[in-house]
Amino acid sequence: MIKTLIHEKNIAEMVRRQVTGALREILSDPDAGLILTKKTERRLQKSVHSKEQGDFKPLIKVLEKY
Repeated sequence: MIKTLIHEKNIAEMVRRQVTGALREILSDPDAGLILTKKTERRLQKSVHSKEQGDFKPLIKVLEKY
């Protein structure tokens, strides 16, 4: 019985660490606080505009390029 409780605690701790790590990875932003350059801002605006117009490449085509 005691071994089972210890085993359950170990599993719970492992799950807690994995979930915490996954959330930290998802919620962290390595670019937070960096200034967006005018060039990058123009590229993003162009990308948004292209998407709104329906003029975009499927991901598979982009991946084929690289």
